[in-house]
Amino acid sequence: MLRIITLLLVLISSSAQSASPFYKLGTAHQQSVLFKRLKDGKLIYQKNPDRLLSPASVTKLFTSAAALAKFSPAHQFETKFFYTGTKKQGVISGDLYIVGDGDPLLISEKLWQMAADFRMMGIKEISGRIVIDNSLFDGDTRDDSREDSRYMSNNAYDAPVSAFGINFNTFPVAIAPGYQEGRPAFMSIDPYPIDGIEVSNRVVTTSRGKPYVRVTRSSKKDMVLVASKGRISLESPMRKVYRSVSDPLRTGGEQIRSFLAKENIVVKGQVAAGKLPQAATELYTIKSYELSRMISGLNKYSNNYIADVLVKRMGAEFSGAGPGSFTNGMAVLKDFLAQEVKLPKGFQLYNGSGLDTRNRVNASQVVALLEYMYQRMDLFPEFLASLPAAGWDGTLEDRFDQDRLKPLHGQVRAKTGTLTSPITVSSLAGYLGHPEHGMIAFAIIENGVTRKQQPSVLDFRARQELALKAIIDRF
Repeated sequence: MLRIITLLLVLISSSAQSASPFYKLGTAHQQSVLFKRLKDGKLIYQKNPDRLLSPASVTKLFTSAAALAKFSPAHQFETKFFYTGTKKQGVISGDLYIVGDGDPLLISEKLWQMAADFRMMGIKEISGRIVIDNSLFDGDTRDDSREDSRYMSNNAYDAPVSAFGINFNTFPVAIAPGYQEGRPAFMSIDPYPIDGIEVSNRVVTTSRGKPYVRVTRSSKKDMVLVASKGRISLESPMRKVYRSVSDPLRTGGEQIRSFLAKENIVVKGQVAAGKLPQAATELYTIKSYELSRMISGLNKYSNNYIADVLVKRMGAEFSGAGPGSFTNGMAVLKDFLAQEVKLPKGFQLYNGSGLDTRNRVNASQVVALLEYMYQRMDLFPEFLASLPAAGWDGTLEDRFDQDRLKPLHGQVRAKTGTLTSPITVSSLAGYLGHPEHGMIAFAIIENGVTRKQQPSVLDFRARQELALKAIIDRF
């Protein structure tokens, strides 16, 4: 009798764990799913774990893991400043050269400090040009996923990729209501105007109607036009809209000029691109934030620019094949996945951010990476900390918001992935803290099938969140 009861309990348990944690969706889609207990490799749940699908930004897990392993979490990049000619009594009689080192987190705070340091060094004037040396990378600043943004963009995520780039190769447009209804809104480039960028403001202050603002960056010859239209409420707070730059070297050089001007340092020459001459004298170095901080920005906020700069930077450092490029950087990344992670074969990666819709991976491959990183004590703390925490921060801050899902807050640390064209893609992959099993590595990759009839991103997300709750409750 005892043996029969024991057998029944085993069968009931087995049946519960074989049942899907996902409720059914009414429209056609594809799915690749795997949940695996990390302490012993036990499978918790799987469905089509070897089906190759588009992962969208879950691709960034591969990129961030490779960058951490290749450089180390504490690595810092160095943007160096040189001058030609002489430096006497605060005047540099020559050009100022800036050599990009592939720092994807070169932001305004670093430039404010640089300009203040120049003032404290006694520099008052640069008689020549600002010359940007981008030779660490090749000249291809846009892969196929960014090509449409060369001449016009309504986004920030399609920024060009360069060895020297400021603020993710984007610029913020600050918009605030005018003094009274019917007046134009206040609009400016933040933090300072940039020579070569002209602002056309057609945003009106209003107290009626639904507020909306549309900002488009277009580029023609030597001029960049930022055109805006819409309306903003009289009571609205200031808002900032980010747009990608068209020419990262020229725009970056002009931003350097603006920061120096605020410290009363005059640059008389134009901005140009060129290679550092051997006779130049080193003047100053901006050390980047540590790589672990870059990886946090990359994963928590799904920053495409950081991902693709790091791909090129790995190519420049480790490929042995000349300047960093999308091609040799991806070769380094794929070699890391094949040789060090021992990723199951078949993955297809064309870029490191997930913007390329040709990328194909499956849940088994993603979980294999998560297992590898879990075993790397030298990398895992920074890797885990870089992932969005459900209900707390990053791209998961506003998800898992139902009361019944709040026990998952902080227990799910996972990278999101989303595309809406040509098909809907929604992915979620990372780590789940389970009260019985301990830490679980999981990957959920879901794709629509046709544009005309497919689940929405919100449909996919809602089901994924409830599936994770079901894993906690029933598995």
